[in-house]
Amino acid sequence: MKNKNENINKIADWLDKVSFRKQFFGGLSETDVWKKINELDQMYQAALDAERIRYDTMIEHYRKTGENPQDGEMAHD
Repeated sequence: MKNKNENINKIADWLDKVSFRKQFFGGLSETDVWKKINELDQMYQAALDAERIRYDTMIEHYRKTGENPQDGEMAHD
C-alpha cells in the first residue's frame, strides 16, 4: 500500500533499490555505506521538514478559525 506522503514513498523506493559497493577485503566499502546513509538522512530530513510545514499550517488554521479537528480525523486526510 502506497503512503500518501510523497517523500515517504521516495524513501521506500530508494530503500528497495539501494545497493552497496563491495570491496575485495572487508565486505562493503565503508565510504559508500556512509554516502548512502547521508543520502537517506537527507531524504528523511526533507520529509520531516515537509511534515513540520504542514502541521504548522494546520495549527495556524485552527488557531485563526477556532475550528477543532473531528475526533479520529487524520492529519493528512
